[in-house]
Amino acid sequence: MKSIISIVAVLLMAGVAYIIWPQFANAPQIDDPSATERVSEQKNVPVDEQFATLITYTDGGYSPQTVSIKKGQTVRFVNNAERQDTWPASAIHPTHSIYPQKTDSDCLGSSFDPCHGLKPGEFWEFTFNEVGEWGFHDHLHPSKFGKILVTE
Repeated sequence: MKSIISIVAVLLMAGVAYIIWPQFANAPQIDDPSATERVSEQKNVPVDEQFATLITYTDGGYSPQTVSIKKGQTVRFVNNAERQDTWPASAIHPTHSIYPQKTDSDCLGSSFDPCHGLKPGEFWEFTFNEVGEWGFHDHLHPSKFGKILVTE
């Protein structure tokens, strides 16, 4: 009986490792200026001039991890992962409270939070109206993070 329980336990651990391994693997980051066009073609994400920069999420994390924009500009976060959702939100995990702009409709600590995960192919945009260095993370995979540098 003990050996059956041991075999079942090993199989369960192997199954869990197989499922979570992709989020911990050191997959290369994509840093390609044509990413906007590729994302649009591959995932049917509209390309427009309304956002200042694009941050792409893949199974390896956010790319680029750091961007610089001007106050009042918009960043588009697009999920280009193969099979996992992403939830980009203000640091720090789990409160999302570092970015100071808040509204009555915020789900957690600030307005820099879509309040839900983005499925592969979906995007979310946020306009930064506060100057500063604003860390963000993936609420669903907190080891994935980045930074937005907002200047006047």
